[in-house]
Order: sequence, then C-alpha cells, then structure tokens
Amino acid sequence: MPFPKDPFAFADALADILRLPDETLAMSYLYMNKYLHFHTSSSTPDPLDPYTLSLSTISLASKSTESPRRLSSILIPAHALLHPSSSTEQQPLVIPSPTYDTLRSTLVQADLILLRVLGFQLQLPSPLEYLQRYLERAMEGVDTVGEAFDEWDREAKEEYGVLSEIMESRMGRRCRTKAVDACRNYELANIFPARAVALGAVYVVLEASRLRIEQGVSEWVKDIGSGKVDNEDFEEVVAILRKT
Repeated sequence: MPFPKDPFAFADALADILRLPDETLAMSYLYMNKYLHFHTSSSTPDPLDPYTLSLSTISLASKSTESPRRLSSILIPAHALLHPSSSTEQQPLVIPSPTYDTLRSTLVQADLILLRVLGFQLQLPSPLEYLQRYLERAMEGVDTVGEAFDEWDREAKEEYGVLSEIMESRMGRRCRTKAVDACRNYELANIFPARAVALGAVYVVLEASRLRIEQGVSEWVKDIGSGKVDNEDFEEVVAILRKT
C-alpha cells in the first residue's frame, strides 16, 4: 500500500479508499485551510497534529456532505495508511483493542476541537455548488446545437451511452478536478468567495482547452456569474489557478 507524504495526500488517499464524493473531499480541504488560518492568526497553541487534523476534516466533511462513514470504517484504513505493512513493528488495527479505543477517543476529541474553530458552521460555501450552472452558461449555444440529448429520457441515454449531464463530460470532469484542487489552496480557501473560485475554474479549463470566449472577459464574468462575481477577485483567482 502506498503511504501519504503530507496531510493533504493523506486526505486524498483516505477519501478514495472510503469512496467519498468530490464534494466531501473539497469540504475537508476547506475545513483544513480554515483551521490553519485560525491558528496562523491566533496565539492559542495548536492542539492537533497535521494528520489528526486531516483525519478529523474527513470525518466531519463526510457528515456535512451527507456521506457519513462509521468511525471504524475511517480509522482502520487511516491507521494502515500511516503505518505501512512493510513495517515489522506495526500490526493492523483490530477491533476491539486498546489502540482502537485510543484512536477513536482522539478522533472524537479532534472533531470537537475542529467544530469549535469552525464555529459549528459545517456548511461552508464550496465552488462545487456553482460549478455546474457556470459551465452550462459558458457552453450555451454550443451544447444545444444538433441533437437535444438533454431531453432524452434516462432509458434512452443508458441504451445509447449518452451522458446524463454536462458534469459527466470531459470538460465537466476537468472543471470539477480544478475546483476541488482549488480548495486545497490556502489563499483560495480563505480569501476568495466560492463563486469566484468556481468561475475561475471554468475559465481556466476553457483556456487550457484552447476555447475562446466571444465577449470581453469582464462582460463574460458579469454574464456567466450573473453579476455576483467581482472582476478583481476573478482575475486574482485565475492567476492562482494558472499556477496550480
């Protein structure tokens, strides 16, 4: 089993093992960055080590995104990731055992600490909330040319292998990946509104796909973002996303 080199890689691997959706992983990134921001600007000692924090963000995010996992389902693979089987000194985590009881208690306490730092506000704005509508607006006039696949019923789509929505398309998957990765970025998670990050993700993916927008950028931002995305925020987000 491969082992993670940092807390974000740990969250990535654990989310994959637990088959968690992108929404959960993105939210865990947001929690992690909010926590780091709190302790960066506070004189209070940080009670959580980076991997315990990462584990706790996955635990809470799975609940807030309605993808709950049992503590045992989280702790067993987490322990395995941090203690590779190649190590002769480590044994697999078993239930019941004193080690499991200690880890379970540690995770419960970590969840409470993280909850307090977040002000018990688990429903944080995420770029994924706005991504689909922004991509659909950006592709208007293109995806409506020819066959009206969106009007097909589910049975017909399944029979002919038609994707059910734009987010399942190659473009949609690339936008989703870019938006989830953006949540890992400390600046994007703490400084910029989720709407600006989502719109920036769509723009950068269009740009990388060598697709040009018809109008000026400012007009495009106003049109696709319904006037709710600040141009300066958008420009800064795009600049950061181009580097990631």
